[in-house]
Amino acid sequence: MKKTVLTLIAAMALLAASCAKQDRTAGSVSFSLEEGAVAEVLTKGSVSDYASLPSAADFSLTVKNSLGATIYNGLLGAWNADAPLAAGNYSAVVKYGDPSAEGPGKPCFEGSVNFGVLGGQTTAVKVTVNLANCIVKIECTDAFKHYFPQRSFVITTPESASGFTYSDKAIFVAYQWTVTGTLKTQTGDDYTLPERSFKGDAATCYTVKYDVSNVGGVTITISFNDNVETVKLGDIELNS
Repeated sequence: MKKTVLTLIAAMALLAASCAKQDRTAGSVSFSLEEGAVAEVLTKGSVSDYASLPSAADFSLTVKNSLGATIYNGLLGAWNADAPLAAGNYSAVVKYGDPSAEGPGKPCFEGSVNFGVLGGQTTAVKVTVNLANCIVKIECTDAFKHYFPQRSFVITTPESASGFTYSDKAIFVAYQWTVTGTLKTQTGDDYTLPERSFKGDAATCYTVKYDVSNVGGVTITISFNDNVETVKLGDIELNS
């Protein structure tokens, strides 16, 4: 009987040691996202001003260990925050959207973070996500709209050669775009705007602005960042 009790105590001690070891070598991780600075360089604001923010569950999540081995690659919404994860150092990358899929309402977000896991603990990891493509808007002054009541602008990119017809909705592009346009004056005359190409940076909103003056002949100004270009249209008849 004494031997049996000693054997049971030894088994319980081994089980407790095993559990303690497991607690020291495994933990768990929960992830959350926060929006970083969006369109901060030229226009301060939130990406929600231009497109609907995606749900955190729809982001892709890739988790790698310190050796670079991928231990998870799937949707953030499918990540099991209760699953045991060996103690150690990890990296996580979250993404939403495809930078090559450009157009209205197609933002692309990315974020990454390094984190550590402690045995027996749940680590809360917050990933800051930023807009990975840039936003393009076209604005026309009231004078421009008055002189050219009918106008159409097309934005093309290296990825989208067929282009997007601008309709007062921001266009999300990778980094480079070209604007062309056609105008119809008050008297019905047609004019084709010269093609202009631009480059930008991620997480930035850019506005290409068109204005017009009929002093000494019709002149269009194209403003982008701090640059203003003047285009002479010649003697086009415009009503005041």
